[in-house]
Amino acid sequence: MVRGHGLSPVSAGFIVALVGAGAIAGKPVVGLLSDWFGGVRKVPIILCLVLFGAILLLFGLLSTEFQFRLAAPFLGVAAFVYSPLLGAMVAETVGVARAGAATGVTAAFWQLGSVIVPVAVGVVFQATNSFDVAFATLAAGPLLGALCMVFVRERDGATRKNEAQGG
Repeated sequence: MVRGHGLSPVSAGFIVALVGAGAIAGKPVVGLLSDWFGGVRKVPIILCLVLFGAILLLFGLLSTEFQFRLAAPFLGVAAFVYSPLLGAMVAETVGVARAGAATGVTAAFWQLGSVIVPVAVGVVFQATNSFDVAFATLAAGPLLGALCMVFVRERDGATRKNEAQGG
């Protein structure tokens, strides 16, 4: 935003803080909604990832500080709300005995994204000098994740409930 659209570092930092505020608000809400609807995880994860990709594409097209400030909380919600659902789904899928290890492996893969994504986006931005192409590159990840989730089988609510009660 600083280099691509001439925003001051302070303004760009505030916009990033708004992304974080959206994430803080969104994570518990989506977890609660998922629980209210019987613990379904797969479809909400897919919807969240598609929304994340779409908002990244939109964010790349923005150009004014006002537009960024308006969109930032929505980007924060979309960018982070899938993670509690995915963490719960992983733990439920492997069962209580392996939940810690499976969640740890999942977290390790998430950390790989934190290493790879800035490098990939930096290379794309340096090669194209295009803010929207950089955000399109970012959007590819969650959209690919949504596609992968289509092929994941979710355990049904009755099985999860029975196992939680020790059956």
